Amino acid sequence: MHCNVTSIKKHKDEIMAKFSDCDIISINETNLKPQQLFSLPGYHLYRNDRQNKQGGGVLLSVRNNIKYFEIFNQTIEDNETLAVQIETSNGFLLVASIYIPPNAKLNHDVFQHLYNINNDCLISGDLNAALYTMGSKKTNAKGYQLQQLLTDGFLQCIDNKLMTYARNNYEEKIDWILASQPTLSFIDNVETHPSLGLKEDHRPLTFHLNMSAELKPGSPRLSYNYKTADWKLYRNKLNDLLNKINVNQKVTNAHQIEIYVKELTESIVSATKTAIPLTNGQIKNFCISKITKNLIESKHRAFRQWKKTNKDADKKEYYNMKQLLNNSLRNDRIERLNRTMASLSANKMNSSKVWATVRKFYNKRMKQSNMGTLTYQNITASTDMDKANLFASYFENEIFIEKPNQLPFQDQVSGQVDLIKKRIKLKKNKSSPITTKEIKAILKQLPNRAPGPDSIHNRCLKNYTPALVQHLEKIFNAIINLGHIPGE
Repeated sequence: MHCNVTSIKKHKDEIMAKFSDCDIISINETNLKPQQLFSLPGYHLYRNDRQNKQGGGVLLSVRNNIKYFEIFNQTIEDNETLAVQIETSNGFLLVASIYIPPNAKLNHDVFQHLYNINNDCLISGDLNAALYTMGSKKTNAKGYQLQQLLTDGFLQCIDNKLMTYARNNYEEKIDWILASQPTLSFIDNVETHPSLGLKEDHRPLTFHLNMSAELKPGSPRLSYNYKTADWKLYRNKLNDLLNKINVNQKVTNAHQIEIYVKELTESIVSATKTAIPLTNGQIKNFCISKITKNLIESKHRAFRQWKKTNKDADKKEYYNMKQLLNNSLRNDRIERLNRTMASLSANKMNSSKVWATVRKFYNKRMKQSNMGTLTYQNITASTDMDKANLFASYFENEIFIEKPNQLPFQDQVSGQVDLIKKRIKLKKNKSSPITTKEIKAILKQLPNRAPGPDSIHNRCLKNYTPALVQHLEKIFNAIINLGHIPGE
């Protein structure tokens, strides 16, 4: 789909409601600023926004599961251009979107450069060029420039009389589909649709390209629907699996740690698959009401009827449908906002939970008192003050009582260090073992983030059982004592 929308944020809902089945969406005049965030659910976006100027801007959105990469993103003599390479069954295809403002000239070199990158190319855009011989009602200055481009022969255009722009009972064809051969021969079902929003303006242009795109390999990570999880079944299944693992087994080397971790991981994953259904993969963060869906269809039917009969009554019905659809889309946005605000209920914004979140980032583990000690002349110091006094006594009794040493200072220091090493008995300070109480505290603080490579979500860990905590205590302490971090 291609369209000049003169502000994509205004028409996002209608675009997604009507054209979300399109694999590629080309948008001109997005009116987005570089610092503005914008997304279309299910698509990856590339943007060429105007710098330090209002208006304009080009956007290309490609469905997430298609193999593609950006190849060109420049504005040359006000020809705003964006191009990606898409991997198809016939090789790579360059897909570009170009916007040429009314007061700018069509830059022949831009089109030549795109063709030089890949001679299999497809270009769509609002060129503001009217060319009578190719279906427009007249030929303007940019139309002659387009004619010269087509005369060169490396690009051809779709030859039809579909009007892509309407304003005040005036229609014109100024949005174009250009392509090289044989790509042009794969294009069919070219259609225009009613303009977006309430005003007559550019009409969306859709077509079908009869070639298949190469898809990205699917992620091996499974996506679960945790809202429908049976946590009681999960805990029962997890207990059954963990009871088969000997909690009294000895873990004395790295290999045993790896085996133990693998057994625990497989148990949690198996319990997850049993009790939690998979998601259906549909986009959930964008939805419209049934009323809006029906109004979209009614609007398109009214548009086709008006163009067929050219009666004032049908035109009035079409504009009435546009107004109703605009109101319905606004109501959908208000409803989504109300649902979001309702989710921020008082119990979720309780101060104790807020501070619990702060604490979990401040200190992942419970505070431990495990400070080393110093001993000199049968005097043991544990606090910082006692240690400072002990150091002072040592230097008074051992260092400064001797006659001045004539050796270089660095040699004196080295000698004293050697003496200290001989007198001090090395003692390893081990941290205290991790306890079940500490593990439970950590599990309760886990955030609901996406799972890692092991496909274990934090929600599964938060629904722990006593047996799981017991196994985690054993494996965590073994990891600390042996100093081995499992590979997976």
